[in-house]
Amino acid sequence: MPKSFAILCLVPVMLLTGCAAGPQPRPGTPPVDPNLHAIYIDQHGELQEKPGAAPSPPSASAVQDPTLAGKDDAYSARIIANFKRERVARPNLALTIFVHGGLNRADSAWARAAAFSADMLREGQYALFVGWNSGGYTNYFDHLFRIRTGEYKPRQALLTSPIVVIGDAARSIVNIPTAWYRTVADPLSVTTWYTRSVELEYDQRIRVLDHLQINVSNKPPYRGVGASYWTILNPVKLLSAPVVDGFGSGAWDSMLRRTDLVLSKPIAYEGRQPKRSWEELEPAARAAAMPGVPAAFVPETRELADTAVTRFLKDWINDESLRGVPITLIGHSMGAIVVNNILARHPALAIDKVVFMGAAARIKDVENGVVPWMRRPGNDRSEFYNLSLDPYREIGENEFFDFVPRGSLLHWIDNIFGEVNSFKDRTVGGWWNIVRTAEDVFPEPVRKRVYLTRFPIGAAGMGPQEHGDFDSYCFWRASYWKAQTPLTTYPDCAAATTPK
Repeated sequence: MPKSFAILCLVPVMLLTGCAAGPQPRPGTPPVDPNLHAIYIDQHGELQEKPGAAPSPPSASAVQDPTLAGKDDAYSARIIANFKRERVARPNLALTIFVHGGLNRADSAWARAAAFSADMLREGQYALFVGWNSGGYTNYFDHLFRIRTGEYKPRQALLTSPIVVIGDAARSIVNIPTAWYRTVADPLSVTTWYTRSVELEYDQRIRVLDHLQINVSNKPPYRGVGASYWTILNPVKLLSAPVVDGFGSGAWDSMLRRTDLVLSKPIAYEGRQPKRSWEELEPAARAAAMPGVPAAFVPETRELADTAVTRFLKDWINDESLRGVPITLIGHSMGAIVVNNILARHPALAIDKVVFMGAAARIKDVENGVVPWMRRPGNDRSEFYNLSLDPYREIGENEFFDFVPRGSLLHWIDNIFGEVNSFKDRTVGGWWNIVRTAEDVFPEPVRKRVYLTRFPIGAAGMGPQEHGDFDSYCFWRASYWKAQTPLTTYPDCAAATTPK
């Protein structure tokens, strides 16, 4: 295999390195059916059940209405029924929805459900893990052979794939000077003898946020990663850095498209709409139709394009017995983008807390999604937590034996993949990014309910040190969101818990 082709094949794997995880259940933890605690959406927006598990039986509503007999509805009904069973013994049971980030496959989604659900249940939280196909290879494959201008067009994509490859290669070549500059400049920015002007501004803004009563956890130490740059002159980086830039951007764009498919199947906006008859509409929609209005124009309560995740959220909202149940939304990395979409599309959900962990969402997303949710009537007790690595850890993250450019996913988005046209296009998970914009983004009525947490540089007890570490802890606890040390990784953090 030619070396150039080998490097090309590695690029999608490099993307979002560190986001994936496959935790093992704590010894002695009772077995959990992952299909009752996870909803996994494939690259086509379709539900994928865990292989080998019993198929979902038809729900009661599906038996009464044959148009609801699809597996998405049955799957949603099973989860809600199981929540209600668990709630009998735990009247104060809450719902915690976790959405993972990039470079995750179905097996890691099922692994989280199997590992964490029982321990979360002991602490009064019913876990629901929302997964989506964010594997590197499949996304670059889509970029080459399936997707054009955000739409599934395999015939056109196949014919134009050589042009796309040439374009990616051209981007790599054109950006060689920029890529080489970053390869040298990023390590210099974190060496112990180098002081950046941004640090001075950052210190001033921290004091301002304290005065504004925004809750900031910013514990020392603040420096100490400079010595890890002894491989700064690795010559392979001079080859891999332009390749990551040119070929990685297409896979990143494809992955962004898939965050939309978590809530809507492509049929919502791609291809021809299927024919709909009056009988296919929900009874509520038929009753709401005005005389003389054709059935085709009557909106459906349950749209054909709803994914299993959206079906679950709508079923939850429509169940009166669940309306008082508090909900916590947690998004790791690109999962924060999905969480922000949930906030925007389902305002009737009784969401109590939103937690972003190393969020790849833009600052604008928080301003346009999280803040309106916090200001909504009746949400005066809602809380937002934004968890970040130390910025020098972001810049200094090392993968593939230091053969690729340093930096976490967020650093790569802000400097390579993302379209940063203004400062608020940067990732909200970047500590310097959120500190510099918090005063402007969060208006006075919500500031006391905003928590900004930076996990300090250190070893055991300090919290996550790499982008993929966030869900290696008991991430469902408020003590973790506030970086209340010592912080132990799973399963040690759960083993010390008193069952509730």
